[in-house]
Amino acid sequence: MMHKLIITILLSTFLLVAPAYAENSFLYSKPIQTDNSPGYKFVVLDKEVYAHSNQLQDIRIFDETDEEVPYFLDSIRDAATSKEKESFIQSSEEAPFVITQVRNDTVITIEVNHLFAFRLELNTNDMFERNYALYGLNGETKRYLLEGRLANLPLDPSLPIKKDIVWSDTNPVDQLQLVIHNRDDKPINLKSVRISYYLNKLIFKDLGNTHYRLAYGNNAINSPHYDIMDYKTTVKKETLIPATLGAEVSTPPKTQLPESPTNYKLLFNLTISALALLLIIGIGLSLRKKNPK
Repeated sequence: MMHKLIITILLSTFLLVAPAYAENSFLYSKPIQTDNSPGYKFVVLDKEVYAHSNQLQDIRIFDETDEEVPYFLDSIRDAATSKEKESFIQSSEEAPFVITQVRNDTVITIEVNHLFAFRLELNTNDMFERNYALYGLNGETKRYLLEGRLANLPLDPSLPIKKDIVWSDTNPVDQLQLVIHNRDDKPINLKSVRISYYLNKLIFKDLGNTHYRLAYGNNAINSPHYDIMDYKTTVKKETLIPATLGAEVSTPPKTQLPESPTNYKLLFNLTISALALLLIIGIGLSLRKKNPK
């Protein structure tokens, strides 16, 4: 009887002290549009998913009953050969950038928004030959990518025009930082910057009798591990039918705040004190039964 009472008090305390949050909250979602036939499907992740997800770790697929659907990510990082890289969809667009001058260097910070970028092209009419260094930025982390030479209308006609930079490290970055060493020349007048990037794919099994949605934007969860991930090679040999993503839907976070502030520390301490008192009483009763007068 005493044991049951102690367990009941512990459970009640946990429910009261634990913050009252709703289920894992995804800030964004997109409907997955399929042909409603059973089989393995793939969907290409667009740049909105990259921008609003947590490095693709928080991506989940749900069916119309909100059951989680297993998937695996077919990532450019897993491509071991040039032929495998060519199978991934590539896209390019102009990217916003900010220019600052640090002594004789021009520092160009380019927004990438977690994309798997691999090429950078500068748009300028200036005549120049400069050395550069390129870095990838993720928060406070700065990663060296490569260095080399840029040239537009070089004085030596045997030298090629080179206003683009291509690198092999395809890990996603928040920003690119291009440092151009001007020496004593004037900074380059840069009109625009274009980035090229790879788009990864999600592969999942469609049962053909439900609708699916892609959910993301949840920093509280990490990458899942499903059984299907152990059979990537086998599944990729199957006939994969393309699916598409619909328009992004933004959902406010579902956090249920308590109606009035509660002193959880005081409540916890009182509970522990009550439990200690119950234990003392229980031990006393046990000893009394063993040693009757």
